[in-house]
Amino acid sequence: SDLVACGIRSRRPDLHIFVATGDGDCCAIGTAHWIHAIRYNMDLTIMLLDNNVYGLTKNQTSPTTRLGERSNTYPKGSFFAPLNPIQVVLGVANRSFVAQTIDWNPPHLYATLRAAFEHKGASFVRILQRCPHFTSHVFAPAQQDFNQVLLLDHDDGVKLDDPMKRLFPNRVHHDPRDLGEARSLADRTDAYPIGIFYKDENAARY
Repeated sequence: SDLVACGIRSRRPDLHIFVATGDGDCCAIGTAHWIHAIRYNMDLTIMLLDNNVYGLTKNQTSPTTRLGERSNTYPKGSFFAPLNPIQVVLGVANRSFVAQTIDWNPPHLYATLRAAFEHKGASFVRILQRCPHFTSHVFAPAQQDFNQVLLLDHDDGVKLDDPMKRLFPNRVHHDPRDLGEARSLADRTDAYPIGIFYKDENAARY
């Protein structure tokens, strides 16, 4: 769990800790660990691999499953609106780094994780991840149409070269120190925002 990782980090400050977690593990079973790991702001890189389903346990609805999506636990479709992990982390006191990326663009994925690693504190990165067996359709339209992805662009954001940026016709200038705008962007449903929503190098670290 994230708290176990926090304990390791406090005893071995020389280690680089990467926490790999899923939408079920992080946003349901391990919610308390997730929230307090963010609040303690220890030097961790937390990767939420979000494929909108409990895939390893064979297609159960997860907290991020879309409304109406069918699964073995909700055969008639989920009747809850999905939890928004970015909004949750932005609402945690002492949050210090919040970002989102996509698994079908490796350069952006790598650059986002590098920025998270270089940040001193609890870096939270939600990775929109395709499940080829159960939810391959969820992100397929955005994978085929770059207009359905919104690139958050800033000198202090994810570092991409100009040719890669030009792949994303849908871009917005966003200062990652603007919490209000970060929350507004996290609520966007017309496109998937990717990049750094929020960053605070001065947040207290345990």
